[in-house]
Amino acid sequence: MKKYFKNYSVIMLVISILFFILGAVMYTKPEFIVLVFSYVMGGLIILFGIYYCIKNYVEIKNNKETSSKDMIVGITLVVVGLIFIFLANVIEALVRLIIGGYILFIGITRFVNSLYMKKDTRFFVSLGLSLLLIAGGLYTILEANLAFQTIGIVIMAYSVIEIIGFIFNHDNNEVIVSEKVLIEEKKSDKKTDI
Repeated sequence: MKKYFKNYSVIMLVISILFFILGAVMYTKPEFIVLVFSYVMGGLIILFGIYYCIKNYVEIKNNKETSSKDMIVGITLVVVGLIFIFLANVIEALVRLIIGGYILFIGITRFVNSLYMKKDTRFFVSLGLSLLLIAGGLYTILEANLAFQTIGIVIMAYSVIEIIGFIFNHDNNEVIVSEKVLIEEKKSDKKTDI
């Protein structure tokens, strides 16, 4: 139990650091990020579409009764891939919604978790950080003309908030888990005594 919780905390810390790097790149080179993301995603989707088309063509050639469902899926994927390549503005809006939704979800989760904490300094820090995350997530989602630079700033702020939350709550989380482990050990000791 303790090992699992530590791994989860470390994973969240690594994700926060990666988000900070992504935010810094988005802030410094937003046009580059949009183009790279659009071209890479569009290219991958087109490759999958071509694969489905070729696979269905070979299957139909071998067996005339084969459905052409995969061909339709392949053509649809090629069209979606072309949209990714030629409509970067749509991609920006989509990325904005996904990132904003993720930050909002994390903020709400932290807010709910902070309500169960003891009312001390860590409670107020956790509550304040969760409210900042909620505000940042809502701003990212609702601001229609939000540029990638602003998204980069919001992502970097989110990452810093997550890292601060990790630092402030890391010891507290280990104590809670350690107490659970001690209680389980006491229960197992009582069973062995009987």
